[in-house]
Amino acid sequence: MVSLINNLLSSALEIPKGLGVWEDIIRWFYSFIGDYGFTIIIIALILKILLLPLDFFQRKATAKMQANQARLQPQIAKLQEKYKDDKNTLNQKTMELYKRENVGMFGSCGIMLLYMVINVFVFMTLFFGMNNIAKNATIEQYNALKAEYQSVQETDYATEEEFNLARNQAVLDKYNEIKTSWLWIENIWRPDRTVNPVATFEDYASVAGIKKDSADYEAQKAEYENIMEPLRKSVDSHNGYYILIILSAGITFLSVWLSNHIIKKKNKDKKPVDQGRIVSAKGEREKPDNKPNTAVAQKVMMVILPVIMVLITWGYSAAFAIYIVTTSAFNALSSYVFSVIFNKKYDNFQGDNKPKNNIKKPEYVRQ
Repeated sequence: MVSLINNLLSSALEIPKGLGVWEDIIRWFYSFIGDYGFTIIIIALILKILLLPLDFFQRKATAKMQANQARLQPQIAKLQEKYKDDKNTLNQKTMELYKRENVGMFGSCGIMLLYMVINVFVFMTLFFGMNNIAKNATIEQYNALKAEYQSVQETDYATEEEFNLARNQAVLDKYNEIKTSWLWIENIWRPDRTVNPVATFEDYASVAGIKKDSADYEAQKAEYENIMEPLRKSVDSHNGYYILIILSAGITFLSVWLSNHIIKKKNKDKKPVDQGRIVSAKGEREKPDNKPNTAVAQKVMMVILPVIMVLITWGYSAAFAIYIVTTSAFNALSSYVFSVIFNKKYDNFQGDNKPKNNIKKPEYVRQ
């Protein structure tokens, strides 16, 4: 199935076959844009815009479900107190309440599940696709530098020292010609960190799949270091400055914080209502603890999600970090806009089956 889709896309878009769907699509966009960094940004935005309608409906369904739960909370609290020792009856009565109030929980969950599955599928396939691009680009770059290194002829120089200097200069010139930089990043296929833009042999071997126990490992290492170590010393600079890593964590934190802030503000502005308080045997008013404690979970998410973003952007190429930052920024903006819209729409929500105000017309008696 994947190969069939790849062939169809390659035929329709006239893109090269054999790299995979995402790799081919990215290279096709790159052929027009000419910059991998901006290519990834544009593709990320296109994907988010295509998924925006589904995001809209799943956020709407979530907001409506939360509004219904808040509306029915007093009645649910009474049911929980009345049938606290009979879970089966409690579940039955709760479902009857939902049905009577025309509250469908499964439809909302279905939309949210569909949105999550599509997002995970796109993220994982694009993740592996961009890793393959980074791998192929690194190998292609080394092969081009190797060919340039070997093209310099020893017979053209009087001494071996001049010959070696000429080869190293030819490699440096070729590197400056073919390197894939973006804004402050020297090599987009390396992480946005203060590492050398030119990979060590160990890094290259990991990318190229060269096993340490292979028979020609030492020979390949010696050849690589002869070509690339002088280049590493000449380039000796930082590949990046952790900017994408900080942005990915900061934007993710801001997105979660904004969502929590909107919810807290809504709850603060809401007028207090009787949430199902009951009278105990002592005649005191009690409030059953039936609300889930989401405050701790929200605080944990504000820490866990940014940490995950740091780990992803730290260990992989700056190209994938660009994608992460772009999608995180888009998600933060859309999440804020949708939260404002739906919180306002479903504030004081009375349900879809709210009784209509039927005004009874006066009856006139004919004299």
